[in-house]
Amino acid sequence: MKSGTDGHIQWISRLSDFPRDDAVYVGTVRSPVSRGVISSISLPHLPKGYRSITADDIPGSKTIGVQGAMVPVLASGEVAYRGEPVALIVGPDRRKVAEAITLTRVRVDETRAEYASEVYDSTRIVKSTVFERGNADTALAESAHIVEGEYRVGPQDHYYPEPQGSAAAFDYDKLVVFSSTQWPFHVRSSVADVLGVKPHEIVVRTTILGPHLDGKLWYPSLLASHAALAAMLSGQPALLLLSRNEDFLYTTKRAPSLASYRAGMDAEGALTALDVRVTLNTGAYSPFVDVLVERALRACTGAYSCPVVRTRVTAIRSDLPPMGAFTGFGTAPVTFAVERLAEDCSTAMDIDPSEWRGINVAGKGDETAGAALRKAPPFTALQERILANSDYPRKRSSFELIRKRRADPSTVPGFGIGLAFAAQMNAGGFGKLGQDSPSVEITMSKGSMLTIRTSVVPGTTTTTGIWGHVAANTLGLSPDAVRVEAPSTDRVPDSGPSVLSRSVSVIERLIELACKELSSRRFREALPITVRKSVRARSRAASPESPLEDASWGCAVVELELDPVDGYPDVRGIWLVVKAGRLLSPEAAHRALEHDAIVALGLCTHENLDVSSGPADEEAAARYRLHRLKDAPPVYVDFLEDDSEPKGIGELAYDLIPPAFANALSQALDSPWNSLPIGDLATPTGVRQ
Repeated sequence: MKSGTDGHIQWISRLSDFPRDDAVYVGTVRSPVSRGVISSISLPHLPKGYRSITADDIPGSKTIGVQGAMVPVLASGEVAYRGEPVALIVGPDRRKVAEAITLTRVRVDETRAEYASEVYDSTRIVKSTVFERGNADTALAESAHIVEGEYRVGPQDHYYPEPQGSAAAFDYDKLVVFSSTQWPFHVRSSVADVLGVKPHEIVVRTTILGPHLDGKLWYPSLLASHAALAAMLSGQPALLLLSRNEDFLYTTKRAPSLASYRAGMDAEGALTALDVRVTLNTGAYSPFVDVLVERALRACTGAYSCPVVRTRVTAIRSDLPPMGAFTGFGTAPVTFAVERLAEDCSTAMDIDPSEWRGINVAGKGDETAGAALRKAPPFTALQERILANSDYPRKRSSFELIRKRRADPSTVPGFGIGLAFAAQMNAGGFGKLGQDSPSVEITMSKGSMLTIRTSVVPGTTTTTGIWGHVAANTLGLSPDAVRVEAPSTDRVPDSGPSVLSRSVSVIERLIELACKELSSRRFREALPITVRKSVRARSRAASPESPLEDASWGCAVVELELDPVDGYPDVRGIWLVVKAGRLLSPEAAHRALEHDAIVALGLCTHENLDVSSGPADEEAAARYRLHRLKDAPPVYVDFLEDDSEPKGIGELAYDLIPPAFANALSQALDSPWNSLPIGDLATPTGVRQ
C-alpha cells in the first residue's frame, strides 16, 4: 500500500483531536427514502481538491460482514433504510463538503416500506428459534389459573460522549485508522477487505470509548471503511465525524421488542406451563441477529422453574436503520417481560410478589432452560437483604392500603414499590467466532516492569486500574510497575469484542493466569519474559449448560410516587443487592452500579422514540431527552460476600431497574404498565407503540 503522507502518526484520544492541517473531511450522501431502487445520483461540480466516492470506486469488498449479516459499504442498486450511505464527498473545507452534499440529488424509485413488527409475513423473518419442553397446550388447559400479558420495550439511542466517526492516515507503508470502537480487530478486517489489502497493512488505534451501551460494535467498522476509502483515494489524511443529529438519526438503536406470555399456575401459584413468543425488530440487514435471538431465547424463563415450556423468538427485517445490540444483547427486554409477568402472576394469586418468586425460583438440578443447574440461584439471601435494606414489606403493605382506599385514582396521588430479580448471563461464546482463542499477553522487562496487552477496550480508567491491581498482587509488584498498553492492532493480541462484561469475566482471569505462569518462570529464565494466555470457545459438542450457570445475580427495588399535578412518577429511591463473585475494587463496583442505575432509569422514563410509522426525524431528535443528573434519586448499592471468581455486573442494572420501576408504577396507577419507555402516561395499560 502506498503512502500519500509519510511520517509518524501521533496517537489521539478523541476523533475531534485529529490534526486538521492537511486533512480532508468526509461527508455522507444518504438515501432520502426508506426503500427503493436508485435510479441516479446527480453530483454538483466539485472544485479542485474535492471528489466523490461511490460503490464503483471501492477496490475490494463492497460489504462488511457482521456475524453473518452483510452490510453495504455504500448502497448500490437498492436502498434499505432512509439515511443509508450511497456516496461520500471528500474535501479540505468542511463547509464546502456540507454544501456539496445539500446540492447532491439522489433519485430513488421508491417502494412501500415496512416498519412495524407486530404484523409481518414470512418474507420478513430473518431468524426464528423455538425451544420446547413438554406439551404446553395440554399443560395450559389443565392449569388452575392462566395469566396473559404483552410486554413492549421500544428502541433507544446509545448517546455516546462523542458522536461516532473515524479518521485514517498513512504512516509510511501502513494505513492507520483511528476509531472509537469496542472491536478493533473487526475494524481492521473490515477495512482490509474493503480496500482489498492484507490485514497487516491496516493498523487500528482506539480512541476514548466512554459509556457506549454496546452501540460501538460494528458501526465503527462502516465509518472506518469510509474514512479509509477517502484517505486512500485522496492520498491525504481523512476525518469523518458525524454530527450529534446524524448520529441520532442514522446509527444503530436498540431493537424494539414485543414479548407475549401465557403462564399457567396451580392452585398455590406454582408455574405449570409457560408459552412465550418474542419478536425483535432488527431493522435493515439485521446485524448480530444470531446472538440477539439466542440470548433472548435463553432469557425467556428468567430465574424461574416451570415443568412445561414453549418459547419462540423471531427476528424480523424492517426498513428502519439497522437495529440490534444494546447492553445485554436482547436479554434486558425479555427480563423486563419475565419480571412484569411475575408481578402479574402474584397479583392474580393475591400473593406477595417476593413470596411468589420464592415459590417459583429455580433450584439446583432445575432443567427449565434446557440443562440442569449445578447450583441454585442465591434468591433467598438476596431477597432477605433487599427487603431489609429497602423496607419493602412495610412500604408495600402501606401502599396497598392507599391503593385500595383511593376513590378516584386520577386525583389522589399514588405510591408504588416494585421488586425485580434477575441474572446477568455469562458471555458464552460470543466474540470468539473467527478467532477461537481470545488472548491476553504480558511481558516483564529487564527492569521488572510489566506490560499488559489486550484488544479489549476498557470503558473507564477504573478497569485498567483493576487489571493492574490483579497483576501487581499476583506478582508482588508495585502498581506503578504495571502498565496497560493502549489498544493498537499491531501491538496487542486479538481479545475479541468489549462486550458482556468480558473485561472482568474473561480478560481479568486471563491476566491472572498469565501472571501466575510468569511468576513460576520469573527466577528461572532471563528477562524479558512474555506469556500469552487464551480461552477457547466452548465446543458445540460439549454438554449443554444452563444460561444461569456462572451468572451474576441481583435484586432491585424501586420506590416512587405520582406527582399530584401532572401524574408523572417521581422516583424516591433505588436499592440494589448483587452477588457477583470476588470484588477486586468494591468502590469501583459501587460507582458503576450507581451510574448504571441512573442511566437505566432514564431508559424507563425520558428516552421515548416512536418508530412504528418510520425512522426518527429531526423532530424526534429534538424531543429525545436524557435523564438529568440533578433529577437522580438516591441509589443504595449492597453486595453479598462471595469468594468465587469475579463476574460481570455491567448489565445487571439494565436488567433489574426497568421491571422494578414498571412494577412500582403499576401499583401506583392501580393498573398494569407493560411498556417502556413510559412516554406521557397517556395509556395506563402501556399498550402503545
